[in-house]
Amino acid sequence: MRVISNTTAVRFVMNGKRAESVILRTATGDLKRVKITKGVIVAGGVIASSHFLLRSGVERNVGRHMSCNFAFPMAFDFGERISAFDGEQITMGAIDPKNRAIFETYFNPPGAFALSIPFFFDRHRRFMLEYDSVLNFGALVGSEPNGVVERSADLLNGQAFSWWLGKTDRDHIRYALCTLLEIGLAAGAKHAVIPTRPGIEMDVTPQNVARFRKAIGEYPLTTQDLMLTTAHPQGGNLMAGSNAPPDVRDRRVVDERFRVVGCDNVFVADASVFPTSLTINPQWTIMAMSSLASKSVLDICG
Repeated sequence: MRVISNTTAVRFVMNGKRAESVILRTATGDLKRVKITKGVIVAGGVIASSHFLLRSGVERNVGRHMSCNFAFPMAFDFGERISAFDGEQITMGAIDPKNRAIFETYFNPPGAFALSIPFFFDRHRRFMLEYDSVLNFGALVGSEPNGVVERSADLLNGQAFSWWLGKTDRDHIRYALCTLLEIGLAAGAKHAVIPTRPGIEMDVTPQNVARFRKAIGEYPLTTQDLMLTTAHPQGGNLMAGSNAPPDVRDRRVVDERFRVVGCDNVFVADASVFPTSLTINPQWTIMAMSSLASKSVLDICG
């Protein structure tokens, strides 16, 4: 294997049903053409793989029904020096029995912690000055497959996909935020910063937690109301076998051998082939699917 760094794969070029070359862009902007003798394996992740396929002329169904894990780091001030950052970043976690969310400790370094605070200027600086007494508890919430990978990033926000929240998303996010406050209350936190837009500061008391639970239960959440970050993107390039129901087979991008439909020697081997959201933490499944993909590529390409 030869690894070439600082180089972008622009697209592959087809000759009939076979990819015959890949166009690369170097760090200096030069374009290079690499001849393909066996096959192309696309493994750039949900967004990059979808963009690569779209640039290569594979457009049917690409980038549809993307899902992810929504990440919500909530900051808690304990009113005393705890230096939570002085250790492993994530050491403890608990999964909701109904699989609505997973809760983790987030012992973040200053840069990552700063990004979790939904304020600006003096208000943000005040929380950074209290860094020694603050830590994050976080939640990951598995989403519905409501994302779409766009052809290009949004000019204003740089986002390369569009998204809307479904009813299940909103219910699970409400559950996660309220449970984080309950965890902070049980842990003895004095003050909380909730990652909404605009951000919410509140003293952590049973009365305030109950008030927040009632308020958010009645509020029609949208992505604009939340300081969303994402992890573990999944889906977008649906895998389905030749014996799948016609409606599913009509929506697929990749067949049961990881081959792009209509291409004899182009394969996709990442989480974008998931046919539906696996919700919380799909990493082991990604690794298992990659192992299966490698065997399939060897069988077909030799």
